[in-house]
Amino acid sequence: MTDKEDVSKKPDKEPLDDEALEKLAVEELMREAVQGAARAEIVGPSGWIKAPQQKTNKRFLVNTLRNAVTSNKYHHQRNTHRKPYRSPNRDRYLDLPIKKDRPKHKH
Repeated sequence: MTDKEDVSKKPDKEPLDDEALEKLAVEELMREAVQGAARAEIVGPSGWIKAPQQKTNKRFLVNTLRNAVTSNKYHHQRNTHRKPYRSPNRDRYLDLPIKKDRPKHKH
């Protein structure tokens, strides 16, 4: 079987009988055996051993999520409750014309 054939097959929604389940189990075991043989051919006998799944560092994940949530809450509260500062003299400077800088020395 190729990968394209595996992808195109979709399991039926109706419950499978014992023969269909056994057939699927045999296909899966054959697929794993072929993959193990290919790994063993490349790296030797240790290729038959499946690589262990890496475990999630749950303490790191929980701390990261907790800090992200509290930081978002902090910044959200600061930005929603704060009034923008406006200088009382600000309006005075808005109407001034822009002057071009002139060189101090002419050569």
